[in-house]
Amino acid sequence: MNILVADDHNLFADALSCLLEAHPEISVIHKSSDYASTIRMLSATEDVDLLLLDLRMPGMEIPNGISRIKEWFPALCVIALSGSASRQEIESCIASGARGFISKTVLGHEIVRAVKAIYNSPSSSIEDITFGIKEHSDRTKLRLTEREHNVLSLLHRGMTNKEMAKEIGISPETVKIYVKSIGDKLSARNRTDLIVRALETGLIQNLDS
Repeated sequence: MNILVADDHNLFADALSCLLEAHPEISVIHKSSDYASTIRMLSATEDVDLLLLDLRMPGMEIPNGISRIKEWFPALCVIALSGSASRQEIESCIASGARGFISKTVLGHEIVRAVKAIYNSPSSSIEDITFGIKEHSDRTKLRLTEREHNVLSLLHRGMTNKEMAKEIGISPETVKIYVKSIGDKLSARNRTDLIVRALETGLIQNLDS
């Protein structure tokens, strides 16, 4: 199975590619970071079997971007990815030709399992070709306290616990508690995973807006 990973978040794309290529039957042959470069790569490469397509990447329109891809590359299997897609958007993508949908909030090994299941599934039932919708829905409704918002914003800026403590005026031990609380709400495994999940669920975007 030859895969093109189309996602503008390099950290996520690299991590997903590594997880996919740990399986001998899978090869990630290209990565792209916007819709235009994705189309160029598909046009220049004949052996792409599967496109993992980020619905929020630059230049992507929902669901027209998928409709055009399926018109130009009808044999291509397209799986939509997103950390912030509504049920209506997901259903419109499926109707436009996507084989399935995977929420980027599920754990890495679960994404790989979902990719295999969707690619090999003959089912047209949306329950069988969508993964992580409930978890995604729950996470997009996450509520952080004002202090957790402050800590997340500083964490995104790369500050250490001591630096955040000095900035906010609390102890490093208290900062550590807030970081753990945010990580628990996002089901993050470490700080890097916390930032990735906060980006994908829109929490950091909301902080900056």
